Amino acid sequence: MSAPRLLSRMLLGAGLALVSCGRSLSSAECNQLLERYVELLVRSDRPDVSAMELERMKREARRLAASDAQFRSCTSEVSRQQYECALAAESADKLEQCML
Repeated sequence: MSAPRLLSRMLLGAGLALVSCGRSLSSAECNQLLERYVELLVRSDRPDVSAMELERMKREARRLAASDAQFRSCTSEVSRQQYECALAAESADKLEQCML
């Protein structure tokens, strides 16, 4: 999967996180959620990715998310239960299910 397509999928997944309400998260927790999703998604699609490339992709996802209105509303839209479920998820698909 190409990097732009992968990053688009990451942002779509982050958007899925915004569909239900709950107790507020901090900005740091929202970033942690995004990074967890990026890591799971990249490791699924590109299991041989280097640590340096993974970090580059996380930085790019954070950069794109910073200008995304939906992601900026993460602190008020993602519940504590969704967050905890997502951090425990073992795959990107399971993380996405946590956000429904």
